Amino acid sequence: MGIADILRALANGAYDGERTGSEIHGVSSGYYIENGTPVKYRQGKSTRFFDGKENIRTPGKRTEDRFKTDEEKTIFFQKYGYLREMFGKHPEVIDYSRAYYEAKKNE
Repeated sequence: MGIADILRALANGAYDGERTGSEIHGVSSGYYIENGTPVKYRQGKSTRFFDGKENIRTPGKRTEDRFKTDEEKTIFFQKYGYLREMFGKHPEVIDYSRAYYEAKKNE
């Protein structure tokens, strides 16, 4: 299965809802796919303070990088397609990413 087939499956929603993420010291980051668009996100540490009545939590700053074009989506699958937590049910994506890294290693 080539990248054209993977992009077609992405457009048809085959990978929607797939996600992976982690949190270290209150900073969360990860990847997810929403409506055929891969997204890389990072959310900073939240802060808390007491306003005299209750604790108020202010969420940290959130940044998102969306992979919109076919070229950006291809790069996403090359670089992050190996993530088993995200693409464990889709071996064609893992194989595509593995082939990219093997070709890069042989250069």
